[in-house]
Amino acid sequence: MSKPETKVEILYPEYGNQGGDNGNYLYAEACLPKENIVHTMHGDKPYFVDHIPSGILLGGMTEAQQEFVLERLMPYKDRLAELADAGVPMIFSGNAADLLGQAIINPDGSRIEGLGLFAYTTTRYMPRRFHDVQVGSFSPGNGEKDFDVVGFKMQFTLTEGDNSSSYFIKNSTGFGINKKSKLEGFRRGNCIATWIIGPLLPLNPYLMRWFLDAMGEQETPLAFEEEAVAAYEKHRREMVYPGMHLHY
Repeated sequence: MSKPETKVEILYPEYGNQGGDNGNYLYAEACLPKENIVHTMHGDKPYFVDHIPSGILLGGMTEAQQEFVLERLMPYKDRLAELADAGVPMIFSGNAADLLGQAIINPDGSRIEGLGLFAYTTTRYMPRRFHDVQVGSFSPGNGEKDFDVVGFKMQFTLTEGDNSSSYFIKNSTGFGINKKSKLEGFRRGNCIATWIIGPLLPLNPYLMRWFLDAMGEQETPLAFEEEAVAAYEKHRREMVYPGMHLHY
């Protein structure tokens, strides 16, 4: 039986490009032939509605764009949950992670309904900003060895919810979903919501390897692997230095 054709869906790349998150798309495009990438743009019906994508990526955006994207994706929230439970790898990074919770709370107390893939609520504290560096352990599953994920945070939000059994990484450096937590992000199978920016995938070639493997692309080599691994190892060493978060 032949392997299904790989299709990575990049959702709203014209919006989800804040904090360097367009680098995630560029790295996916560097690893895979262009015919394996689907761009869902403004006004497009998402590819995932009528197909099973190999993977989905969405990056951070402005608050106004968040509300537009929520409006576009809300009719398909059950489909996204179905794909998450089927094991389709998804990474919603930066404030795209806000969309997958139950609600976003504005500074004035008004509430914006989320897609509900996870049981958390995110509160906007604008103009207050929270920033930090991140180093934390990720468990890829399938008996594979844990590895560190590195990155940065710069956000107007903090999140409340129980991710004790569903976190993305367990931080050794940096705060988690809020200032009281060391558990960053949420995970539902291969679906990841993380507030790390940076961009995440070029900074973490082993996470990109996990993403490709989860799509069935075990034989696909990492683009720029030697350079990416060298940069990752440098970040992993330096981000644990005391006071590193003060530079960002």
